[in-house]
Amino acid sequence: MGILVLLTVISPYTTIIPAIYMTYRVLFRKVNIYKNHWNIGLCLLFIWSLVVGIINYSFTSIAASFVILMYLCISIFLQDYCENENKVEEICKILVRFSLFSAIFGIVEKTIYVCFHYNIWAGFLKFTSQPIFNDRIYSTFGNPNVAGNWFAIMILVGLYFCSTTSKTTKLFYQISTLLFVIALYLTGSRGAFIGLLFGLFTFYLLKGSKKDMWLFITIFVLTCAVTFMPSEILQNVIGHDFDGSFSSRLGIWNGCLEMIKIKPLMGWGLMGISEHGAKFLKSYYYATIFHGHNIWITFMTTLGAVGISIYAYIKINLFRNLKVLYKQDCKMVPMLAGIQAVIIGHGLVDFTLIAPQAAFLFIGCCAIINALAKKQNSSLLNGSVNVCKHKQISKVSSPDSNKLLETLE
Repeated sequence: MGILVLLTVISPYTTIIPAIYMTYRVLFRKVNIYKNHWNIGLCLLFIWSLVVGIINYSFTSIAASFVILMYLCISIFLQDYCENENKVEEICKILVRFSLFSAIFGIVEKTIYVCFHYNIWAGFLKFTSQPIFNDRIYSTFGNPNVAGNWFAIMILVGLYFCSTTSKTTKLFYQISTLLFVIALYLTGSRGAFIGLLFGLFTFYLLKGSKKDMWLFITIFVLTCAVTFMPSEILQNVIGHDFDGSFSSRLGIWNGCLEMIKIKPLMGWGLMGISEHGAKFLKSYYYATIFHGHNIWITFMTTLGAVGISIYAYIKINLFRNLKVLYKQDCKMVPMLAGIQAVIIGHGLVDFTLIAPQAAFLFIGCCAIINALAKKQNSSLLNGSVNVCKHKQISKVSSPDSNKLLETLE
């Protein structure tokens, strides 16, 4: 598992290796497949995306739909692997260690640019026709917004371990969390800042503990300050103009809404924005834009009302499972719910799920929620069966006990 996590963290291109491995294990080896709302929803999403691609005569959309099938296989693999909280914590600890390398790498990346005005990724970004942001870090994620999303989620994972580990390892996670905070700010992703605010609020609302409150308050205040800082000051701090970023998204959203009006029910296919966006997005369209910079708008544009309904079905049942875990006092609920909140908050201005690493985190988090919920439901069922057996035994033994009492009398 450690190698799979490492390949996921170090590059968006190496994520294909763990994805292929997990898909192979599910399709050709013995892996338990559970019938639940999450798996059913992903299966329906795959089928519908395939149908939409065929209807739109889009080969790229048809090919992209099989990525959803691969995500389904990844989710099934993780549900089978994460049979208890210990397994989940094991994965999260490995994730923090490798992500710490990415955070340090990003800080070094920023230092090199400040000292030598040299972007270490510039040559590669030009080769792949991606936009270059000299004052924002990419780390090992290929995009500042994806990097911001990753580090925001890692902050919540770090906070979870800060409140659950012993004093000997607590310092490591506190330092790691602060490095994740620094790396997040260097990405200049205000969408990730907003997502982190959503996540922090959810985390501590569900946790209901004053332990490590100082760390939470510090991160929350700093994130609020940067999120709502005037653009003129923010540009000098992190080199990113929020007003320009928002106005470009507004143009993209308006263009996508025009596309939705034409095909509201079935959408344009998963690659529809990339294939047809130039006509509708006009000056806001650029070569590497594949999504609508908003989760809901992107689903409506690419898969129509049917696609977004399936996504809503998935999310509703996911929150129901979180509710089940919360009622059973699962200690991981604040972290898992916080991660979902980060994705929702960031999803208001971005669709980072299109990136393989961000998608892995989302799929992994959802798979873990479903795996733990299944375990809790099984425990409840077994508990009720044991109670019934106990009652039956009591009823059977009661006449014998009465006879014994009569004999003693």
